[in-house]
Amino acid sequence: MKRRTLQSMLLLAAISSTGALGQINCAGTGPASQKLVCQIPFSTGVFTNNTSAASAQAAILDTTAFNSAIATQVSQLPLATASAGTVVLYKAGIPQTFNNLGPILTDRAQTVGRHKFFLGFTASQFVFTHIDGIGLGKVPFAFVATAVDPNTQKVLSNTYTSENLNIHFTVGQATGVATFGITDRIDASVIVPIERISIGDSTSNAQAWVLDANNNLAFGPYSIASATTPGTASGVGDILFNAKGELWRGEHATFSAGMNLRTPTGDDRNYLGSGAFGVNPYLVYSYLWKVSPHAKIGYQWNTATELNNPTSTAGGNKSLPGGLQYDLGADWAALKRVTLAADLLGSQYLNAIRLVDTVPIVLPIPNTTNPPVLPTISTQTASYSINDLSVGAKWNPYRNLVLSANVLFQLNNNGLRARPTPLVGISYKF
Repeated sequence: MKRRTLQSMLLLAAISSTGALGQINCAGTGPASQKLVCQIPFSTGVFTNNTSAASAQAAILDTTAFNSAIATQVSQLPLATASAGTVVLYKAGIPQTFNNLGPILTDRAQTVGRHKFFLGFTASQFVFTHIDGIGLGKVPFAFVATAVDPNTQKVLSNTYTSENLNIHFTVGQATGVATFGITDRIDASVIVPIERISIGDSTSNAQAWVLDANNNLAFGPYSIASATTPGTASGVGDILFNAKGELWRGEHATFSAGMNLRTPTGDDRNYLGSGAFGVNPYLVYSYLWKVSPHAKIGYQWNTATELNNPTSTAGGNKSLPGGLQYDLGADWAALKRVTLAADLLGSQYLNAIRLVDTVPIVLPIPNTTNPPVLPTISTQTASYSINDLSVGAKWNPYRNLVLSANVLFQLNNNGLRARPTPLVGISYKF
């Protein structure tokens, strides 16, 4: 009876003191609280069990850091681009044709050609397993809830909660690419991702210790029942517009410049978009032959988004992390209608919120030689890069029809880390 009364007081005080997640009111009962961005904070219990302002703020920041990491990277996943396909080169004025079908996840410097139209479609699924080196299947989390007498406002007890957060997070992505050659040296593209987000999270091994006003153990530890919260969302993601123009064209080599604009068309509160505009100017170089190397370098700028709110307060939105983008690779016309492609893709994220293992919470029980130690996570601001390796093949079975398949491997354990990710595609040049 004593434990039930204390938990009721905790919940009653929490209802009157919970706040908004930045400008997203996860603690309310309106439509915003049903969005996927609210799922992780609610599953940990920081909104429903936390009445201490300082510890609540820290716990909420730690859980909502997932939103910044997800928004940063899901909105900037590698996408298939338009590639001109068969290459026609001129040597001493004589045309030579190479069935080099080009790269898969990066761009060629060459444009598609005046009044030519390229249409492509790809599908992939990202299954994420880690965040900042921490396994999503067992994220340690602990927080403190302070029970307060609603009449006298006196602190009655502190409840220390420890649990493991199990997160299952996948992104299914179908992407359409349409490119039109405005002139012989300039083309424009629109890239439309259709996404299905699936995030399921549950708590396990949850325990609580209740201390009185003098930090003596009142009772505990006692187990807390596990809770599972599945969630899905589908829809159009952030639509991208791209323009590219050839600056110089030689017999085999081409050097171009372009600009990529990302628009916040996706529902950011359901992880379908970033909630921010993004601009990526870039330079790209290609050398066309049977083996064709290529390189691309750019820089990603982003505007502010409600998903990157370090202070978890209204008006505290910050720019989505961006930075240098670099691609390096080559494609080899191994057979008449088959091209093998490999690329190293790099993305830099400056001043990003990261999750880190932190000093565990030690229960401040007096005159105890071995007090309970609760592992947990915290946040820090740091810069990092994610490097991916893409290997795949293209096949030209008929005229300008091209089928492609590749696998994307993440080479380091920064940010959100996914399993090796397959991608399949089909395209046609009119």
